[in-house]
Amino acid sequence: MKLFNRNFIMVLIGQIISLFGNTILRFALPLYLLNKTGSASLFGVVSACAFIPMILITPIGGIIADRVNKRNIMVILDFLTAIITLAVMILLGKVNLIILLLIALILLYGIQGAYQPAVQASVPAMSST
Repeated sequence: MKLFNRNFIMVLIGQIISLFGNTILRFALPLYLLNKTGSASLFGVVSACAFIPMILITPIGGIIADRVNKRNIMVILDFLTAIITLAVMILLGKVNLIILLLIALILLYGIQGAYQPAVQASVPAMSST
């Protein structure tokens, strides 16, 4: 029995890249807001509000990950993250910064709440083959 198979290595590399990028984005957007507004309280409120969807969606994401193709979930959610990132880049400076970043962070944390259970559920399936 091989310690690591090809599918496991491919998913592992993809997840390292994806999770690193998503984490940096979720870290950088609130800091950008803090830098532009100078308001630590606004930074805290936006960060706290953005975190709520992840808490609420994670259990639902776990249920969905058990019933749907995990690979498809991960691909779709990575694609949605890319679309949100592109939308933020396009809309930056054209709409209210606070509203834009609040919506983007809520969506990104919500996606993370659905994404993480799919990743965690896919690892045992790949390592057993």
